Amino acid sequence: MLASETLQASGALLSAQTALSRLIESEAVEPTGHDPTTVDLLVRLDQAPDNRLRAVELSRQIMVSPGHISRTVDRAEASGLVERCPDPDDRRASQVVLTKLGTETLKEFGPRLEAIIDRVIGRTLSESEVETLVELLGRIHEAACRPCDDGDGP
Repeated sequence: MLASETLQASGALLSAQTALSRLIESEAVEPTGHDPTTVDLLVRLDQAPDNRLRAVELSRQIMVSPGHISRTVDRAEASGLVERCPDPDDRRASQVVLTKLGTETLKEFGPRLEAIIDRVIGRTLSESEVETLVELLGRIHEAACRPCDDGDGP
């Protein structure tokens, strides 16, 4: 049986994540006319060196299967948001590159996302609480991504 504190913490984390995700999707993603994974793909490319990444890296960062990312890239490419270009370091591979239209889509998405984050986090938590939140979530993320080595996991 799980300890009460563990259930409370996990319930609070999942509840906050779900509520924030729904808010971002309805107020920031939906107005773009694209699905959340496509917008996430654009954000990842915008943050990447030269606005380009291999599909396998996008799949890892977004935490979806290679097949899912391939279909997402296909849709984004058909919409003119990205293009596939040869990988200069590997002739057999290609990279997904953000287009001008993809950048324009992010310019519309960004302010809506920032307004939500400011409303939900910036006006709710102090600067030091935000720093603590970021540090704690980083630790939780690292622990969740580590292979289970204590014999108690699945």
